[in-house]
Amino acid sequence: MVRISEYHRPQTLDGVLALLQRDQSTVPLAGGTDLVPSKAPDAQAVVDLQALGLDQLSVEGFRIHVGAMLPLQRLVESTGVGEFLAGAAHLEGPITHRNAATVGGTIAVGDPHSFLLIALLALDAEVHLRLPDLATLSLDRILDAPRKFLDGGLIIGLTALSPHGAPGTAMAHVARTPRDKPIVAVAVRVTREGDRCGGVRIALAGVADRPIRAYQAEDRLKGQPFDKGLVDLAVAAVLEHLNPPSDFRGSSEYRREMVAVLTRRALLDACGKLA
Repeated sequence: MVRISEYHRPQTLDGVLALLQRDQSTVPLAGGTDLVPSKAPDAQAVVDLQALGLDQLSVEGFRIHVGAMLPLQRLVESTGVGEFLAGAAHLEGPITHRNAATVGGTIAVGDPHSFLLIALLALDAEVHLRLPDLATLSLDRILDAPRKFLDGGLIIGLTALSPHGAPGTAMAHVARTPRDKPIVAVAVRVTREGDRCGGVRIALAGVADRPIRAYQAEDRLKGQPFDKGLVDLAVAAVLEHLNPPSDFRGSSEYRREMVAVLTRRALLDACGKLA
């Protein structure tokens, strides 16, 4: 059990960083749905981020700009972020959760079954940090080594492609019930250049210890003819190096089969939007 003996609510980013860099027993508190000390059981102090004003949301051309403290429900209700991202945020949990959980907190927790994280991976999200210097890293790099970048540092926001910059998007998933976390989920984004595939993003949840990108499959699809064969090639490429874990919700073999079904479904949907 985590026992908190100190509570701080600084008014500035510098004040927050000064506290976080004291030692690893001091951790940030965003929405409070998944307190980061759950991954750091020795935590003794929390730093409340609510006074920093990091809850902005704007859409400018091809990019969406999101503050780290933006509640997920704001994404759900936004008309500018598009159905793909809003729908992913909606699937993160019930409205009580979405009203409290934040975008930055979702990234910091790195839930391997997160709909929102795979949607952001498909949208080429970049995360803005104070370390204490300003830094911008891809979301995938943050998820790959969160302790390396977040210990003593802070997520302050992110940018991702807007619906204008990413018209060919789709998501598919399978779960025990419609409101459960997914057993497997796939998010894709496709671009088209004439009769060829301009590029593909394929992000997977429920197949590793974090949400992942299928980079080898993406590389293989770029420049291929934009036809049904593209989908068949994508499914084979995604499965080639995939070895998901087994648990009580599904075996590794079941997850591989679902990845094949869901990748095909999502790609056909995304490609249909570009036809």
